[in-house]
Formats: sequence, structure tokens, C-alpha cells
Amino acid sequence: MRDTRYLISMLAPDGGAVSIRSCSTEDWSRVIEAAARHKVLPLLAACAVDAGFASILPVSFATMLSKSPATASSPEVTLSLVYHRNAARIADLDAQRIEIQQLLQKKGFQTVALKGAGLLERNIWPNPAARRMTDIDLLVIDPAHAVPANDAIIDFGYRMVRPDEVDSGSIDHDDHQEPALLRDGRHGSVEIHSHLLPRFARHALTREVAVRGITTEPGTSRLSTSDLALHVIAHARLADRALIRADLSLNSVFDVGYLFAYEPLLPSMLAQRELPRDVRRAVNVHWAAVESIFDVSTGVTTIFARWWWQWTLWLADHPRLHSLYRDLVMVPLFLNRDRLSVREGRELHGWDLARARVCHFMRRARTAVEDAGEAA
Repeated sequence: MRDTRYLISMLAPDGGAVSIRSCSTEDWSRVIEAAARHKVLPLLAACAVDAGFASILPVSFATMLSKSPATASSPEVTLSLVYHRNAARIADLDAQRIEIQQLLQKKGFQTVALKGAGLLERNIWPNPAARRMTDIDLLVIDPAHAVPANDAIIDFGYRMVRPDEVDSGSIDHDDHQEPALLRDGRHGSVEIHSHLLPRFARHALTREVAVRGITTEPGTSRLSTSDLALHVIAHARLADRALIRADLSLNSVFDVGYLFAYEPLLPSMLAQRELPRDVRRAVNVHWAAVESIFDVSTGVTTIFARWWWQWTLWLADHPRLHSLYRDLVMVPLFLNRDRLSVREGRELHGWDLARARVCHFMRRARTAVEDAGEAA
């Protein structure tokens, strides 16, 4: 069984229930692990509930199970617990979003919700509890408001996330591009963004263009649908060469798929925008993924994009090869003079630069071999 492709068949909007009910007990552990790896475990849990495989637990029973040190006894109970925990998490995150946006509005800082928060605001997902969400992302319309907005949130009772918290169950270090703010006793954290595209994608679309391009829906404080989709895709496929690393980004594929169902003109809206080549390529690959999983036609995908999506799927089911491939394509990025100079704490040139590149390449090579061994 190819775990990723089998997982996708379970998550398919149509026909997924059949795959869920036919999965053997021996295969469930691998499917659940694949869902966690691809950041769609809550979606799998929601599909299992819809298929009647898992149950919506009573609050008292779910609380008792969640506090028990024992591991879940079956995939049904595991998925039921995942569903319950994420439903509670999503409800709390949305409540925090509304609370914080109202606070910032009173302070004169206009914000719009990004990524999961923006999707939740519109009820884009048929079942909000199915979406994995680790934090609340808000974009200040005026970049100059980013720092005072953070200060206002801290004054409201939030605090900066401590380094020892980034590996905890509530904080996902990989998802944070801006300073993360946390309120004790609440789920997730809050990030204030000052630009539409993430920090790692600003080489593709400059700060000035990104700021000028921000549009909100008439009469609302919501980001336009096309900008919301562009932000989701940029985070998924422009992060440190994530596109050429062929990362799966299943969570964001469902984001854009449900956005397409919400706004059928979205592919043509993005096709008409002037975008740099790497951003355009990322958008096309994402549409190819949406077509493959949702069994729809967007009318804008290219043959290259479809081919790349199939290559991505193939690599996802070959972890050792994927690990080696990821390390290989990252070599030019990590041998960049500016990056190495930052690591060394001084400006590198000539022989010093050559020596740093050789040393760093050897370290990367050893890491690649070790990672591939663990993935095998």
C-alpha cells in the first residue's frame, strides 16, 4: 500500500468513506502516521467521523481519555480524540481572533485574517474542526502598525513565546515566521504580519508590491479571496525552495480546493494577475494538486504542473529518496555567501568563503545520510 495515495483516497471529498471503512487494522497506524506527517490528521479524523468509523465523543468522556496516560486502544478512539481536541482548539482560536481583531480595531490598527484564520472567518471548510490550525495570523494593512499592534496584544494579556515552548503540543515552531504571542490557558498563538507574502517569499514579490496589492472585500475587513489564496500558496510552496523540494503541502491543497468551491472564478482571477515566474509556478502546481484530489478542472493548469504534482506524490511515498532529494536541492541555498557570512559572524570572501562552503557542504552531506537512514 502506498500510504500517501491511500490517505488521499480517504480524504477525497467524494468516495473517501469507502476507503476508510475498508482499511485494515494493520494499515491504520501507517495511515495515521502519514496524515500527521502531511498535517491533515484532523481532516482524516473528521472524515472518519463522517464515515461512521470514529465518533463524536461526549465532553466528559473525551476529557477523561485525554488526561489518561494510556495510549489510545484503537484507531477509532485515536481519531475520535483527535476530532474532539481539534474541534475545541478551533473554537478557541476563532474566539481569540474575533477578540483580538476587535481590540486592534479600537486601537486604530486595521487587520485582516490570513491563512487558517481567514478561511475560518469565511466558513470555507465544510467542517471547521477538520482543519489543522496552530495559530492566528493577522495582517496589518499599514506595515507601520505591526510593532504597536504586537504591543497592544501584549498589554491585553499575551506574552512572547519562550524558546522552550516551540516544541510543545500547542506551539509549532516550523509554522512561525513572525514573533509569536501566547496567552496562558488558551490554544495556539498569535502572529502579526506586516506583508502579504511571507518573509521567505519576498524575493519573489517585493514588500512594496505586496503592500500595494492588498485588497479587502467591499464593505468588510476581510482580505480578498484571491489574496487569501495567494498567501496560502506562498506559505506552502515558496518556503526555502519548498516547491523544488517537492513538499506535499496537503493541508494547503485542501485550503485552496475549498476556496475554489467557494469562489469558482478564483483560478481565472489569479491567472489574470501579474506575478513573478516562481510565484506563478507555485500557483500552477497548487491548481494541479487541487484538480487531482478534488476531481475538478480549473482550466488553468499546465502539463508541467501536473507532472510535478505526480512527482511530488511519488516522492511522498519514498521517504528515503525524498530526504536525499530535499538535501540535494537545498545545497545551493545553504552555500549562499550571505547565509554563510551570517553563520560565521563575519563577511566571507575568497579562500575563507571557499573553506566555509566545503565545511558546510560536508556537514550537510553527513546530515543527509543520517536523515535518509532514519527515513528508511
